Amino acid sequence: MKYYVVRKNPHFIGRETYWSRLQQIDAQEAAAVIVVYGRRRVGKTELIEQFFRKGPILKFEGLQPQRSKIKKNDAAEKRRQIEECLVRLDRYTESGELYRRMKLERWSDFFEILLPFVSKTPVALYFDELQWLANYGDDFLSEFKPFWDDHLRHNPRLRVIVSGSAPAFIVNQFLSTSAMYNRSNHMLRLEPFDINEINEYLGKGLRETLLAAIALGGIPEYLKQVKSAPSIYVGLCEKAYRPQEFFRMEKDRIFVSSLSANRSYEQVLDFLARRGHATRDGLYKGLNRTKSAYGGGSFSEVVEELVGVGFIEKYVPLTSERVRTPKFARYALSDEYLHFYYRFIDAKRADIDAGKFIANPTMGINRQDFNKLMGFSFERWCRRNEALIARRLKFGGVVDYLHGAWFERAGPETQGLQIDLMYIRKDSKIIVCEIKYNSDAPVNRRVIKDVQSKLDRFLVNNPKYQHYTIETALVTAEPVSENLAAEGFFTHLVVAEDLLGV
Repeated sequence: MKYYVVRKNPHFIGRETYWSRLQQIDAQEAAAVIVVYGRRRVGKTELIEQFFRKGPILKFEGLQPQRSKIKKNDAAEKRRQIEECLVRLDRYTESGELYRRMKLERWSDFFEILLPFVSKTPVALYFDELQWLANYGDDFLSEFKPFWDDHLRHNPRLRVIVSGSAPAFIVNQFLSTSAMYNRSNHMLRLEPFDINEINEYLGKGLRETLLAAIALGGIPEYLKQVKSAPSIYVGLCEKAYRPQEFFRMEKDRIFVSSLSANRSYEQVLDFLARRGHATRDGLYKGLNRTKSAYGGGSFSEVVEELVGVGFIEKYVPLTSERVRTPKFARYALSDEYLHFYYRFIDAKRADIDAGKFIANPTMGINRQDFNKLMGFSFERWCRRNEALIARRLKFGGVVDYLHGAWFERAGPETQGLQIDLMYIRKDSKIIVCEIKYNSDAPVNRRVIKDVQSKLDRFLVNNPKYQHYTIETALVTAEPVSENLAAEGFFTHLVVAEDLLGV
């Protein structure tokens, strides 16, 4: 056998938690099904291949769909995927064209041919991009099930690894269908790099690390694009404002890969990019959809898939009476790259493709607008990494708490306001966080008046908390003026350096 070859990646960093989990699984003398899933570009393939590279690997990878609209379990598409797997089997077995000449209609026929090569051999059997292999249907796993039950599970050194970039589909296949329910021993959802991993990977200054985190969201492939640039900002511009460059084209690639099962994915993202946020009913109305027209709840599947992939977030505003009813939930764009794309690339596609910015890509962005977007991005990043900030404030993992933003809409005689991040602890303590990313000068005493006003309004609207202990925190990427530090208003000052190593 000529197994799949993986070279050692000397730049592979981080992922200690996942690596340790894989070590624990691989140390067992028992066959295992390992499911690794997560959003596009998050590094699933690299983790799997680097971990298993020292042993024999048989890798079969799904082909990107040829059609813009996928028909589940389509016979022609199934044959195309099986044919590609047979080509790979020829390569591994060095059998000439023995297998590729076979005309198979079912996955069970392919598994029957594959069985002798994996039933007793210590090998990693790796199926990548499951959603493409299965064509978003259930035939692949339902036909794989008997082979696992009758033969493969008896090979104590067999590792079946399944990976894919459509989290909702992957989870549904392994947890919600009868085909492989309880046969997946191990499920690993791979998350983007955290701030420490970004810092280690880039090897740049702390400010550059933080900018990369809030602009690109810790996606390894995105970070790779800007790593060698003079600065993160210049790298973003160079990869966005030249024809055919990575960030100019990435949005289109998203919708021909892991989100190609339904064209309404893009419609939802486009709508939220324009509107900022919407309820589920608001999405229905805004996209001119109805339950009957969309077909029995499939719109919910689209929305939840986008949440699972990490492109949109579902949240409930933090209030004195925390409402959990689905109709009160809001949906908003959460992916950092997509925020950047819709704000700075989408409207300039024609100029980019015409080469208007080739000589000086940084001319494509208004720096003031960019700094404003990064300010909002830093707020979102802090809310998403609230556990990191809680640990820095010395109570994360110790005290139970609610967290989130609190806001009050503008009224006839009042302006709207928002507390960026608030912790309501079960031990009757509230921590109000003000988040500041960018300014022309160090954050100064004016922020005290703003925070006090927000806190006063919150307590008026939520009198049940008036007897709680109140603390304040300033979370900032900017230096703090000496006068502000000396004022003593903020119980906690959290600067960028404090977020590393926590």
